[in-house]
This record gives sequence, C-alpha cells and structure tokens, in this order.
Amino acid sequence: MRVVIVGAGEVGYHVIGSLYREGVEIVAVDSDPAILETLRQEFNIRTIQGNAIDSAILKEACVDEAELFVAVTNYDETNIISCLLAGEAGVHKKIARVKTIDFGQESSFSDKKDLGIDLIINPYEVAAEHLASLVANPQVTDYTEFLSGRLQLLRVPIAAENPIAGRSVLDFGQQSQIPQTLIALIQRKGQPFIPSADEIIQAGDEVYFFCERSQKKRLFKYLKLSSRPSKRVYINGGGHIGFALAKRLEKLSLDVRILEISEEQCEWLSQYLDKTLVLHEDGSDSKALQSEGIEHADFFISVTAEDQINVVSCMLAKLNGASKVVALTKQPELIPMLMTGTSIDIAFSPRLLTARNILRFVRGHNLESFFMFPNSDIELLELKLKPGMRCNSGPISDLNLPSGVLIGAVKRGDGIFVPRGNDHLAAGDTIMLLQQRRNRRFSRAFFLDSGEPYQLSDAGTATQNGA
Repeated sequence: MRVVIVGAGEVGYHVIGSLYREGVEIVAVDSDPAILETLRQEFNIRTIQGNAIDSAILKEACVDEAELFVAVTNYDETNIISCLLAGEAGVHKKIARVKTIDFGQESSFSDKKDLGIDLIINPYEVAAEHLASLVANPQVTDYTEFLSGRLQLLRVPIAAENPIAGRSVLDFGQQSQIPQTLIALIQRKGQPFIPSADEIIQAGDEVYFFCERSQKKRLFKYLKLSSRPSKRVYINGGGHIGFALAKRLEKLSLDVRILEISEEQCEWLSQYLDKTLVLHEDGSDSKALQSEGIEHADFFISVTAEDQINVVSCMLAKLNGASKVVALTKQPELIPMLMTGTSIDIAFSPRLLTARNILRFVRGHNLESFFMFPNSDIELLELKLKPGMRCNSGPISDLNLPSGVLIGAVKRGDGIFVPRGNDHLAAGDTIMLLQQRRNRRFSRAFFLDSGEPYQLSDAGTATQNGA
C-alpha cells in the first residue's frame, strides 16, 4: 500500500510515524530539506523536496500508484489543489487539512462536498469540539467516543479520597457492579500503561475507563465525582479556536466570557457571537483576572497563539481560584510535563488532535479506526472480526492474551458489552483492542485475517469538520 503525505510538520510527522509502524510504503513531500532529512533518518522513507501543486513533483511521487493522499501543509490552497490533482491522477482516497473558517455562516467551507475530497478536517474545529466535550464533562480530563458514540473512553484523575485509590483493578471490577465499564489504562506520572488485574491504583493516577454511554452517570457516582455541571467558562484568546469554542458553548446555555487583548478583534467577536460576553482584557494579567471574577470560573481555557501566554495565564487563573484550567500547546511533547509538573489540569495540542482524527479515518478491510495515545507505545484499534480468525476459537480466557493486550469492549449486533474470561468472540463482532506496539505481531495473528499490514477499505466518502 502506497501513501503520499504532503506536509511533514507536526501533523504530518504523527501520521507518518503511525503509518510507518504498519509497514505502509510512504512518500513524504515537503519544501523544507531539513524536515525531510529528519524523516529519512528516523523512518527510512522516500522523501521529495518541492511544492505539491507542481504536477511534476506529484508525478515524481508516483501519486497515480497511491491508495491514499494526505495533504496537511500549513497552506489551505496547497492542500486543496494538491488533493484535486491527486484525484485527477486516480487516487482513491484524499484527506486535506483546511484551516479556513467561514465566520458568521452556518455552514463552513469544509462542509462542502463538491471538491471530491473524502475528508476535509479543520484543526480549529477539531480543537473546539474536543474542548466543548471536556466542558460538558467536567469530571474528566480526556474524552473520546467510539462505536458511533455509544462507547466512551474517559480519563479521570484519581484523588486520595477517591474510593478506588489504593485498590486494585480487580477490586473495581468486582465491587463496582457497573456493567459495560472497564478500566482500560492507567496514566502515572504522564505515562499510560495497560494494567494487570492486581495493579494498585494510586492517588495522582489518571485512569482511562471504557464506559457504555448509559453507565457514565453511574460510574461518576461510584467514584464520588461531583455531578455539578459547568456554568461559567472563560476563554483566553478570541482567535479561530476561541471563537469556534464560544459558538459551541453558547448552545449549551453556559455563561461564556472571552478575554481578548485586541480591541479590533473584540469588536469582531461582539458582532458574530450572540450570548458570549467579550472582554477587552489581557488574560495573562492577574489583576484583570481578579477584576473579572475568575474565582467563579468552572473552566479557564487559554487558546492564544503563544504557548507561554497560555501556560502563564492558566497558572494565574488557577492561583486566583479557577476550578479547572486548560492550556493549548503547539508542542505535544510538553503535555506530560505541563499536566504533572504544573497546576494546569489539561494540556492539549490541536496538531496532535488533528493527526489523531486523520488516523481514525484511515481504516482497513477490518480496521474500523485507529487511536493513538500521546507520548506512549499504546494504541487502540477498532476491529471487525471475520470468520476463521484464531480469536474465534474459544473463550477469551483460553486465548492466553499476553500482558499489554486487552479487549476493552465488544459490539455484537445492537448490543455492547465488556467481555469476561468465559465470553466467546464471534465473526461479525467489532472489538476495541488495546495493545502495546510490541504485541502487534500477536494481535495480527489473532484478530486480523492474514497478518498483512492494514489496508485501506472501499468505505464510502465522508466529510468531517469536527472531532
């Protein structure tokens, strides 16, 4: 399978890294020779220096032989035009990152389906959708949906008074009596791992739960997490992400306030936001935060263009009484440090979220989606089982799954369940499989049909604008 990736910055790098580990043939196109040299040294892939809207460059990349074309440069025009050229060359699937937002309109540019691009993904909208989900679920620090939204992966910080602190993973399974719920991962000091049944959960851990949607309230009640919804949200920075987030939060009937240092941008925001209070203030000024009642904030979310401002303003907001603070960073490698070494509750990278969403669209004949955990060797696969696979041969307890492989949930027909040792897997099931990369060969032998690298399917065209 050949994949051509145009743009090898942060988003392209993460997509390349994930596909490279699957044995995919990758050709990377970028105008920066230093970036291409790094890719060659780290991944040993073919690279081409040049502009992707040059048909000669695409011909050199043998784009006519590619099954997937991904354009994620920093320039919308380059991404769109190169995808159109790739389509003319016969590429079956095309993905473009487009940052343009049609402000003030109900339908943005990326809603239009007449370009022949299978996925147009907007990093600002992806970030805004992710942040809105966190505001709507203040008990968690990460939130992702699978199986058409019926299964949720929730990351919950564990305080000393939490009833599962000091108890084992097995204790939770036996004592909680919450169906369709499972501890999938534990993140400790910034590093996630798949726990064994006897692993003791520690105060300070962040625990990932697989939870069927209808069981979420029951889980939060068992964990003694506050059911109080968010009411007041401060957004520092009225740029693309801040605006897109405010528009979403207005629909949740929240008290939303944007702090924006540019007077001109404040006037623009006031024109296009209906219910949001726009404040001409510096969100990194402690006195300004105090004067605007930051101590009443359920969330303070800093999404300016400068990482340093985001970090400083979040720490000041926390110091002055904000309940939960969220910082944008352009450097994904800083996320574990920010969340463990500072008072910041959540740090996120729009580029990493974008790469994650692109990879979820890159599916195989029986690979429905792929999910990566930042700064770790753990990945989550949504797989549809076919007849004749080894995993269908007996109860799960007899499969002898190695440490580092976990079946988190099973969708069978219209039902979803967390499998136990005496359960059997069957052809037609869709499973959520957690694995460490070292176990890929085992997983292929048990859960994939031929042990070959994941291949693109003939799934229908889709257009995505959010997460």
